[in-house]
Amino acid sequence: MPEIKLRKLSGVFLILTFFSALVACNNDNTTIGSAIASGEVEINVDTFYFDLQAKAIEITGFDSKTGNLMVGNIDVEDYGRLNCSFVTRLMCAASLEVPDSLWLPERIDSVKLILGAVRDEIVGDSLAPQRITVYKLNRQLPPEIDNNFNPEGYYDPSLPFASRSYTVSAIAESDSAFYNNTYVDISLDLPKEFGVEIFEKYKSDPEIFQWPKTMAEYFLPGLYVKSTFGNGCIANILSVYVGIYYYSLKETSTITDDGELETTVEHVTNLAVPFTVSPEVLSSNNITYLPSQSIHEWNRENNGEVIITTPGGYIAQYSFPAQTLIDRYNEKNVHLSTVNDLNLFIPATSFESNSGIGVATNILMVKSSEYESFFQENKIPDNMNSFIGVYDKDNERYYFSSMRNYFLDLLQKDYVNEEDTDFILVPVEVETETVSSYYGEGATYVTKCVPFTSRPTMTLLNTTNAMVAFSFSTQMID
Repeated sequence: MPEIKLRKLSGVFLILTFFSALVACNNDNTTIGSAIASGEVEINVDTFYFDLQAKAIEITGFDSKTGNLMVGNIDVEDYGRLNCSFVTRLMCAASLEVPDSLWLPERIDSVKLILGAVRDEIVGDSLAPQRITVYKLNRQLPPEIDNNFNPEGYYDPSLPFASRSYTVSAIAESDSAFYNNTYVDISLDLPKEFGVEIFEKYKSDPEIFQWPKTMAEYFLPGLYVKSTFGNGCIANILSVYVGIYYYSLKETSTITDDGELETTVEHVTNLAVPFTVSPEVLSSNNITYLPSQSIHEWNRENNGEVIITTPGGYIAQYSFPAQTLIDRYNEKNVHLSTVNDLNLFIPATSFESNSGIGVATNILMVKSSEYESFFQENKIPDNMNSFIGVYDKDNERYYFSSMRNYFLDLLQKDYVNEEDTDFILVPVEVETETVSSYYGEGATYVTKCVPFTSRPTMTLLNTTNAMVAFSFSTQMID
């Protein structure tokens, strides 16, 4: 059983303020008088310190269909070696109908593939010279795809579709653009013939562009994007689209001072965006991550303090001390008892390094028995079998709240087994939605929870000093 340190302090708590004091105190029993029935009501507020004895688990395969597409390579001494590329289908972004009077193939100025890198999520040296190459896929992507997908055989390496050298630095932009732009665009020139092919195909078979699946089957299976030169920088690509620039002619007639009619013709540039990448289409990162020797050694030699990493690498497993809490709850010989709240705090810091790679923002705590199905079935945390821990930067710890329903479920069982208490800790990316009520009060719900792949992280979890804050009320009826 994990080591338990339980300390007790006595004092008087007001019922309206005991929640705010939950973390600061260690144990308190408060008599607040009679309620529905006669007898004393006691509020128990306990703080337990546990050594969770977590262990690190190395993973090589994980779900990489997250919507964040990473490209680039880094090799950092204390983090390890990370190589990222991605494959993606495309979907029709808008109607391609152009009036015949305006559409002529020779009016195409250029066709471009624009990759938008999130400026705040670039890891490494943004001035490092890179080269990116894009290939057309010639086969359909498999539906069961993960980070270990090998695109060999799905494209012709001798026929690059587009290629260019670049950096992801934005220092050449003006001050206003530098501070206001969310993305750093990487623009690649595509063949003009591709733009002609798109419009001609749309005119002859517009129905194939109605669904990503049919477009992938009858027009273009997708793209493979990889770094073909450079090291030291990873970019998170959150926007991908194809742009066709073509011109139309605008005639303007004016009367000269001599009374003659003068007509001028102006070229007006137009932009059509036929294709884009969105969450509705199949996209997946090809990620190869080899953790550094220092991470391997730390996770082997330091019991209870483990390093978890992204994308992939290491996750953590531990056993939640449920039985200790149940025993504490049942030790009161009372007629009525109610669980008020249960929260878990796990200290966490950045692993000491020179790379500047920080901690993960959110961690999923999910029962080990449901770890694989959670991501395969696109589940969201239910506060019964899975929970989200948010990183508190000021206090350097993850905070798992709303574990009350989990504890209530355990109380209904005859005994607690290993499946009830074994949990996995894995960094995740979370999307939320806030729904406002008629009175203006909003409730926030998690709408998406996927493995974290938007940037490298390595987090030191100090599970030897985990803290559980537990409160419940009891009443002895006269």
